[in-house]
Amino acid sequence: MRICYISLGAFTHVGSYIRYFKNAGHDVHFVSLSPAPDWGVPTYNLGLGKKYSRSEGKWKYPLSMLRARRLVRRLKPDILHTHYVTSCGLTGLICNFHPHITTAHGTDLALGEKSFVRRTLIRAVFRHADCVNTVSKDLRKKAIALGTNPEKILVLTPGIDTDRFAFSKRPAATLQRPLRLVSTRRFEKAFDHGTTIKALAIVRSKGFDYHMTFAAGGSLLETVKSQVKAEGLDEWVTFLGGVDREQIVDLLHNNDVFLSTPLWDGISVALLEAMSTGLFPIVSDLRVNLDWIRDGIDGFVHKAGDPESLAECIIKVYDNPEIAAKAAERNRKIVVESANTIKNMKILEGIYEDLICKS
Repeated sequence: MRICYISLGAFTHVGSYIRYFKNAGHDVHFVSLSPAPDWGVPTYNLGLGKKYSRSEGKWKYPLSMLRARRLVRRLKPDILHTHYVTSCGLTGLICNFHPHITTAHGTDLALGEKSFVRRTLIRAVFRHADCVNTVSKDLRKKAIALGTNPEKILVLTPGIDTDRFAFSKRPAATLQRPLRLVSTRRFEKAFDHGTTIKALAIVRSKGFDYHMTFAAGGSLLETVKSQVKAEGLDEWVTFLGGVDREQIVDLLHNNDVFLSTPLWDGISVALLEAMSTGLFPIVSDLRVNLDWIRDGIDGFVHKAGDPESLAECIIKVYDNPEIAAKAAERNRKIVVESANTIKNMKILEGIYEDLICKS
């Protein structure tokens, strides 16, 4: 198959799709609306200028979309797959190409449904698409609420490489003091790291010891660093400022508890990576998280945006280390069965073939 992906260049989740189908021997092309990394396939950067920022770049999208339309007609792929509905899904609509599958990853629907204009655009994209792929059951419900035919919706996460994110067992005795906490979520508004810092301050005020590692970078990194300083937590918190793909597995293996505090989300690949490697997850009470985590069994669930609730969950790990130890192997099994990249991409490959046959 000749497969054409359209995405923003910095949207890293598209890499899972490109890598798998390239390695499977397909003719993969990547059309990017902004500067992109090298995924080892023919890449066409249709963004205007060498740099892109969220504050300056969105006005450039319409021109990039028109350029994408011309390019797709020239490439003549067997199938077009767009990622992130409100930008690249709309590009797929403008390309007017079939078969077209568009993937909703989370923020596109979570924020898009709040705006009349965006809702209108999303409905148009979903009507045009031959298949609407949502990466979670919660997003499926949102898509249906927007009037999408349920029969054209495919719920499928890109998953993770469960061989690479291998399991590392942590005995209950190690889940005590000092507790090793880690977050690999980016410093952006959606992930609400401010709530994490307030919760960590509460945990320290109650005399519990820990070490917290923030692995990622992001636009709010310096803001959160300032909050840590203001709370007097410098001794207990480390910022790595971003780690590469080779470092992330070692980082997860060397910690005990995974913290994730998003206010909205699609499917958290970071959560799946943590579960696969044996970390005990503490996550906010979003519907998408509850699809994976049963509170008090597979992890602890806190009220989104509530530092007191998050602090209580962290302290419960000290008081109930056996829950974390028992959850680890069960969580690994869940990810291997439902979120293995190779397994899920093979399912997607079959979907591609069916769509091509029907077109």
